[in-house]
Amino acid sequence: MFPPENRYQSASERTEAKRGFFSWIDSWANFTLILPRRKPASYLPYVLYLTFLGILYISNAHFARKIQRETMNLEKEVTNLRTDYTHTQAKYMNSIKYSEVEKKAKQIGLQRVEKVPYQIVVSKDE
Repeated sequence: MFPPENRYQSASERTEAKRGFFSWIDSWANFTLILPRRKPASYLPYVLYLTFLGILYISNAHFARKIQRETMNLEKEVTNLRTDYTHTQAKYMNSIKYSEVEKKAKQIGLQRVEKVPYQIVVSKDE
């Protein structure tokens, strides 16, 4: 029979096998003076999460400011359109007055009839 294999790895073999990006950062920058208890790579998820929240907060502020500017521009446009409507309505109401219609009729050659109109009555007997 075969002798049993050694399935356990030494500490140096385990660290060599698990060397990744964060361990490279940890070996490159010595943060033990600032953070003596934990490795800086263990703080990275929290830093990334806070960075994501900061970016989200800033983009939300920009979006809200953009909506606010659009609302202000639309309010100005509505105010201008409301004044145009009021002006046009007043102009129209002035143009349909009897005196204004009479002035326009005189310009095209129509005259006011002085006689009272009479009514033609047809009897039903015939």
